[in-house]
Formats: sequence, C-alpha cells, structure tokens
Amino acid sequence: MNYLISESQMEVILEESMREKLSENMQKLNEVAKETIEEVWTVYKLNFKFLLTWGASIGGMIGPLKSWIEGNIPNIGQHEISLLALGAVAQFYYDNERKLKLLYKKIQDKGLESELEITQLKADELRRKFASFISSMGLTTTNMINTMSYAFLLPILEDIYLLALGSDNNQALLSMMVKRLVASGAMVVTGATLSAILKKLLKKFQDKN
Repeated sequence: MNYLISESQMEVILEESMREKLSENMQKLNEVAKETIEEVWTVYKLNFKFLLTWGASIGGMIGPLKSWIEGNIPNIGQHEISLLALGAVAQFYYDNERKLKLLYKKIQDKGLESELEITQLKADELRRKFASFISSMGLTTTNMINTMSYAFLLPILEDIYLLALGSDNNQALLSMMVKRLVASGAMVVTGATLSAILKKLLKKFQDKN
C-alpha cells in the first residue's frame, strides 16, 4: 500500500531532519577534537587534554584542517595528520610556550617541519577569514582566543543557512537552534551569547534572499 503525505507534512519532516543534523554535527565536532587530542597523547605522549574544554570550538578548526591535510599533503599517516592539525591549531587556543615548544619539537623530530609550515599557513588563512566573518556581523571580541571560541560555527554554517531559508518565523527558529546546540553538550559560549550570534546570522542569511 502507498501512503501519500502532504506538502506541509514533508516540510515538517525535512525541518526535523535538519534540526537533528545540527545537533549531530556539533557532537561530531566535539568528537573530532577529543579523538585528535587523545591520539596525540597516546602516540606521542603529548598531553593537550586541557584543550578539550573548548569542545566543538576546537573541533571546528581541527576538522576542516585535517580534511585539507589529507587532500593536500601526500604520503603521511593518520597519526601525523593529527599531529600537524593540533600543531597548527593549538596556538589559537593556548599560549603556554613550554607546551607548544614540546609539540613543535616532536613535529621536528618526525621530519615534518615543512608540512607544519604549510599547514600553519592554511590554519591562519582559515582563522583570518573566520575572524573577518565574525567582524562583518558586528560581533566584537577582545582577543584571538575569544574569537576562536566561535569556531564551532565553521562546519555548521551551511546547516544554519538552509534552516534560515526554510523558515518564516525567526524567533521560533532561533529558540530551536539555541536549544539544540546547547543540548549537544559541546558548547563553550553561553546560551545568551549563542542567541545573539545566531540572531545576527539569521538576519545576514535572510537579507541575502
């Protein structure tokens, strides 16, 4: 037997699917950060577990960067990819010179100095573009670390954009997004801060259409 559903029912199904995707993506970002940091500890005995407090924010940088390394630096293994990604990103979230020197020394010992250099250039390009994007929304931050606390947005911008296009009720959509993202357990910003960020994002996306 075939069952037909109405257009409005289909819209509800699609919207619920996107809501779930938003939460799942945040959890994945948190896992990317956790797996990378734990891998570097297990393989190289470098303890950067304190970075886990950044949750999905650091995953928002590490995830895209690891994908870029895989596609652009040949002949290196997964452990080296994690080491390079952490080496390029850690400086954005941590300013302990001794810890960072140990990390860079390990990369040097592995003969990956040139690979680290190009990875850092890519990471800095990503950081600068993201900082410019945050600034374009009128969000001011006191320093680089505060700016990078929003990096969880990087891989989920498309999801937010698609939800924004499909909604005619900004307030309800905003409330739903904040609840979903906070419930993911991977946030480092408060619900009020997140609400302000998403409000500006929704307006920016919907103004374009």
